Amino acid sequence: MMTAEDINVMNKIIAFREKLAYHLDYPYFKSGEVMNAEEARWNIETLFNVTYGFPYEKYEMVIADSARIYLPVNSYGEVLIDGAISIYEDIIILVSQCYHSSAFEDKGFLLLTIKTGEIVNGQIELVLLAVTGEKSAHDPNPPAQWEPFEDSANWWYGQNKGKCNWSNPGTDAAKEIQNFLNTTKPIPPPPPTGYRYVYVTDTIIEKFGHEYEDENGNHLIFYIEDENGNFSYDDYCLDSEELNFHYFGQREVIYTRIPQEENKPDNWVLFYCKLTGKSGTSVPNPDYKCLRHFNKLEYAYRYIVPIVDIGEPVELEPPNN
Repeated sequence: MMTAEDINVMNKIIAFREKLAYHLDYPYFKSGEVMNAEEARWNIETLFNVTYGFPYEKYEMVIADSARIYLPVNSYGEVLIDGAISIYEDIIILVSQCYHSSAFEDKGFLLLTIKTGEIVNGQIELVLLAVTGEKSAHDPNPPAQWEPFEDSANWWYGQNKGKCNWSNPGTDAAKEIQNFLNTTKPIPPPPPTGYRYVYVTDTIIEKFGHEYEDENGNHLIFYIEDENGNFSYDDYCLDSEELNFHYFGQREVIYTRIPQEENKPDNWVLFYCKLTGKSGTSVPNPDYKCLRHFNKLEYAYRYIVPIVDIGEPVELEPPNN
């Protein structure tokens, strides 16, 4: 059942975890072993997500906390494994602080992404993005005729202005569509008994908003433009019909259009999405102004591994424990 790729990923995770365990047992032992910076980043991020992440819980809302941490490198851009392990332990404390400071009542840790920055004074910058979700009771596989937005629904396109009468500030059409997309993210079929899925982040894909249309020329992602930027109240206000159209349009973009464009395999899946209502200059027509929903879509590869070798994920403990 396991592919060669599944086995390779599992072996890499186990190898780094064993080095971590040895370091904890013998903290004063210095091996002198090195790895390149990208390998260190991959190991830290992947082991953290495998150990503490619950990516396929159902989440109503997500928040992302960012931080920076610095990892020493040598003149060849290599990282001491001992240094990578120490940074991993620091990251556990840092992410735990973010996670437990969240105001969500019923929360779960979704994922950690780490990007490498510049090398300055013998240290490489690691940019952390830790995503926490508020669990939801919504059905991720709703009935075929289900629509997320009721007839009376209306939301301002963006700017956190809430509904079209500007009640419920702090949210908007972009965030409401985003929340339903994250809540109804398809749940994969259960793995065989004794196995679990692990996820390895791949890439963040960003879309301006104008890129996709249906057969009638309607933008699947919310996007309108005007030569003079003279937008009406109805342009800013999305009613239930528009909200539902863009919810299903976004699903087509996320699960069909982008995977086809990227020529990705079936185990390349959405981790989470973030939509932001923006206004400004149009990209396809630079002389025009536009309103749009900017898309930030995090994708990952899903692998199947035996629980006996990898273990089950665990909750992040409070940092003082």
